[in-house]
Amino acid sequence: MNYLEPFVWILPAYFSNASATLSKYLKKRHPIDFGREWKGFRVLGDGKTWEGFFTGVSIGTAVGFLLGDVYTGFLLSLGAMLGDLIGSFLKRRMGLERGEEAPLLDQLDFLVGAFLLVPPPPEWAVLLIAATPVVHRAASVAGHLWGVKREPW
Repeated sequence: MNYLEPFVWILPAYFSNASATLSKYLKKRHPIDFGREWKGFRVLGDGKTWEGFFTGVSIGTAVGFLLGDVYTGFLLSLGAMLGDLIGSFLKRRMGLERGEEAPLLDQLDFLVGAFLLVPPPPEWAVLLIAATPVVHRAASVAGHLWGVKREPW
């Protein structure tokens, strides 16, 4: 197996997940859950916005285009954003506030979402599941140091 190939293939999901935070620079953002609560907690929270969702899908799709497969890039990006929303929903159900750390859930929710829409070969899935928490943490720390992310996770 070419160990670099799975990482190139998953780049649209990685970029999608990372770039959604860029929408924080917009003056007006619209929460996907419209501020609604369910069972005493926000459904998703203020951090999940339509602008972030569409930014993530758009940038991930552009990466797919650059890699020569816009359709797969779109699906991986869409899956990543949907997986991130599910992760946020689960965090709210666990009583965690926006920005609180949820180890592995924070690092793998987007990846699982991408895999659900575009299943990789099993050996790629194992490699990416093992490596993504490290890649995600490194990218999050870098984003935090650059002032793009509030927390380093």
